[in-house]
Amino acid sequence: MNWVTMFLLIGNTANPFFYESIEMLAMSFIVLVGCWFLKGEDDTRFNGYFWTYIMVLTVLQTSQTLTYHVFPLKTFLGEYLRIAFAVLSIRILGRKFFDQFVRFVYVFAVISLFFYFPCVLIKPLAHFLIDHVAKYTQCPFHRADTGAFYEAPYNLIIFNLGQITFNRNSGFYWEPGTHGGFCCLALFINLFYRKKKLMSRFSIIYIITILTTLSTTTYIALFFVIVAYLKNFIARRPLISLFLLLVVVAGGYFAFTRLDFLNKKIDEQIEKRGSRKTGESRFSSLNADLESTRDHPFVGTGRNVEMHFGKEFYNADLRERHRNNGIGVLLATYGVFFFILFLFYNWKSFYLLLGSRTNAWLMLILLIMLAFSEDYFFKAFFIALALYCGITFASGKTPVASRSRKLQLGKNTMAYDQPST
Repeated sequence: MNWVTMFLLIGNTANPFFYESIEMLAMSFIVLVGCWFLKGEDDTRFNGYFWTYIMVLTVLQTSQTLTYHVFPLKTFLGEYLRIAFAVLSIRILGRKFFDQFVRFVYVFAVISLFFYFPCVLIKPLAHFLIDHVAKYTQCPFHRADTGAFYEAPYNLIIFNLGQITFNRNSGFYWEPGTHGGFCCLALFINLFYRKKKLMSRFSIIYIITILTTLSTTTYIALFFVIVAYLKNFIARRPLISLFLLLVVVAGGYFAFTRLDFLNKKIDEQIEKRGSRKTGESRFSSLNADLESTRDHPFVGTGRNVEMHFGKEFYNADLRERHRNNGIGVLLATYGVFFFILFLFYNWKSFYLLLGSRTNAWLMLILLIMLAFSEDYFFKAFFIALALYCGITFASGKTPVASRSRKLQLGKNTMAYDQPST
């Protein structure tokens, strides 16, 4: 049931078969309710962080209704359903939530490599799978207002062939950048929470998978994770670290100048920062959201398309309505106050998980880096990250970050309790 729970949580966050359909979300939620009744869970309860989040969100949605004279019942219910979905997932998985996440990403990274390398090496294979398999794995529901923009005719559910013709690995997710983003998060948690080595089996699979995505953002994020992991080594050995840093910078410059998907893509994104077709550039998407924030800095524009673009929204080009910069989307949707609150909740969750303020800040910075290229924050899994701090595990006397671990000393094993900080 842990695997079913995480599969549905990640699926309704980032898999094309699930995430664009409120019907699939509702059906998945019913399955989770069944798992909740059948599986023994940790004794959990909602705390003040959770109720504050709900109260602030309700006040904002009420303010938006009064400001825009629109009451989008389906949009509001969808938002609360995602919150319920995220919270129920945490309560089912309990203290195993992040361990299960790391294992899930690892398994589907392996599956993605199993598909990716044969499809890259044997070109007709991808076309065969698209023509003869993918047509049977399409979601029966989709949003009517998006037309064919979000359709995924290349999706096999367990593997998305969408950009395989560009030798990019989308894995279980809607696109390669998302696949790399989840791998970066899993790598960070594997290193800093599970205390595994950079050369451990899980970490190596994550790194290999990230490299197959050919995603600029996740390459930068991977570099950040590795530097964060080596921060103590760097502090203790400054001269060696400086030399290695110069080598890495030289290698990075060489890669940037030689690899088209790095330099040309970044240049194109910057050149299109003023484009009205905001879906073409993360920078133009951010600019559009900043303009919306200036108009409504505290109330925001809401999740509803009519609130955001007016009653004539159906006449606008879908490429002008599409937003793909998660930072801008979060800021524009609910305003400055909620933006700060949401990021604080993430930091609080990471602090409870890792037991270190420094590592919590590093993980938050990583999340912000990844969100610059993807609209993550209103998806189920990322709501769960924010609201993890809103659930108290009452059955244990120690927080998650203070669980008992084992210290290996040669052939002997000594158990010790890590103090909370």
